[in-house]
Amino acid sequence: MAQIRCRACGFIMAEEKLGDVCPACGIPSKAFEPYTETMSKNRALILGLNLHPIALHFPQAFAVAIPLFILAGVAVEPSVGLLLLAAARVLAVLLPLSVLGAFACGLLDGRTRFKTFVTPLLSRKMIGGSVLILLSLAAGAVALLLGTDYPGRLYLLLLSASCIACEIYLAGIGKTLMNAKLPG
Repeated sequence: MAQIRCRACGFIMAEEKLGDVCPACGIPSKAFEPYTETMSKNRALILGLNLHPIALHFPQAFAVAIPLFILAGVAVEPSVGLLLLAAARVLAVLLPLSVLGAFACGLLDGRTRFKTFVTPLLSRKMIGGSVLILLSLAAGAVALLLGTDYPGRLYLLLLSASCIACEIYLAGIGKTLMNAKLPG
């Protein structure tokens, strides 16, 4: 199956599926050129499983949901509030597991793409990921030991906000590495 790439936006697709315009950016189909994949089969297999993006979004979703559930939990009627606070507590306990899963997927992707972990950006990502692991472990410990009563909920708000900030930092580095790879 021959592949083609849009010269305008870089969208890659099977040649026989091309219509009159690029499905991604809408420019005329004459802007497409032949394309040969340079990605290794091993990386293509790993990327095809979508483990890395899925694993990355769980901790992001948990870290964002925790403060939202806590704030809503103290603002609504007590019966609903208790459910929201319990959900925030469960998410805080699960947060370290999701962060560890994302870290492991990041290591697998980095090792597959770069064959090393000692590049400057990968080193920064590993340090940032380690900080995120520590923050998430602290959030899980607070949830288990203090729960969502005061001051536990205040600590969970601060820790989840710190996790979000760390995830934004890591996403910024990841975005710059999106298309970087070593041949093979």
